[in-house]
Amino acid sequence: MKLSKTIYTLILVFSTMFMMWVLPELVKRMTDDSKGYPLMYYSARLKELCMIDFRTHKDSFFDIKGNEYPRSQYDSLLPLMNFRQLAMNGTMPDSIDGHAMDMKTLRTKQVLFRFRPADVFSPLPSMGVLLEAMPKRGNLLLPGDYFRMNDHGIEFVDAETNEVNAAKSRIFTQAMEKKGFSFPARAWWGNPTVRKPYEEGYFCQDSKGSVFHLKMVNGRPFVKDTKIDHQVAVKWFVMSEVVDKRFYGYVFGEKGEFGILESSEEGDYRFLPMEVRPIDIQKDEISILGNMLYWTVKVIDKDGMDCYGLDVYGLQALSSYHQDRKEVLWDKVSQWLFPVVLSPQVEETGYVGSYLVSFSPKACLLGVIMAVMGLFICGKSLTLRKKIVMSVFILFTGISGVIALLFFPMKSLD
Repeated sequence: MKLSKTIYTLILVFSTMFMMWVLPELVKRMTDDSKGYPLMYYSARLKELCMIDFRTHKDSFFDIKGNEYPRSQYDSLLPLMNFRQLAMNGTMPDSIDGHAMDMKTLRTKQVLFRFRPADVFSPLPSMGVLLEAMPKRGNLLLPGDYFRMNDHGIEFVDAETNEVNAAKSRIFTQAMEKKGFSFPARAWWGNPTVRKPYEEGYFCQDSKGSVFHLKMVNGRPFVKDTKIDHQVAVKWFVMSEVVDKRFYGYVFGEKGEFGILESSEEGDYRFLPMEVRPIDIQKDEISILGNMLYWTVKVIDKDGMDCYGLDVYGLQALSSYHQDRKEVLWDKVSQWLFPVVLSPQVEETGYVGSYLVSFSPKACLLGVIMAVMGLFICGKSLTLRKKIVMSVFILFTGISGVIALLFFPMKSLD
């Protein structure tokens, strides 16, 4: 079967691109034996970060200094992580470091948080929902309308009729402007669900970079300038209505700062930074396991893991640990086999498309070898011009181009 030049070129290009995705993925599945990073937790007993990985060490765990502990001591040496098991066994200590171990307090002081770069790349919703912060019967209910921000203010739209509630929109817009909010808003962050212990509304960033707290109390607007922009230039915010109401959420700064937005006794707001390395929200994954005394913060990027044990009050680092990313067989093989690796998805963004994952000049050496071999294998079946074109094509596409040419050889071209 003979094909026109245009059709043949398109088929060959798309086939090669497909192979640049499929082949590396198949080889990666066969050679990538990475099992990730161990569970990290700061021990209230040992006063040190511990590494727990029962997949590789079934009968023991370690602290970051290399000391080994038997699995039988797992619960007792990590009491704030395993307090439920200790309570069931009747072995939970009455106090740790002078703090009474009350089960209710232990539960309310637990902190679980995970952040991924895909959260930033995901588009912000164009509309939000403002719940009543002081519901009469105690249960959070949907208000029946949604709000959106425009260049001139905030608009509330009825969910059934899609009509703008002009009166409510005017009241809230005037309240925000009175407190100094400058429209249009850059972003607004909240947690639009009734499945939470209470409602704290939204934190809205105005056109000047200031962050305001907006919520609805008894049907009326509550607006307050947090003034945290005097402490940190806010790049991102994650709302977290925690049970103990200690803080509102997590703040990411323009210069890599990372911390929490706290509420002071006077009703003001303050940014409390965590003593961790600078955070790149487009590349770093973050997880936090916290209890009433210590927080364990783990930051992972493509190069490795950084882990910190923080004091719960000042979020100052008591211990830190770095682990390089484990180099596996895939890392060594891929740089010699595939000059170009494509993927339909980038892990950081989560978007589907055609992405260049890596380019390796070392793999061009294999391309040279295969290109020279192709000249001899083809013999007299191709003209000199086609041989040169084929060799250059193989040189830059490597084994992916060779397989594509096996399915669609140049002799099928007019």
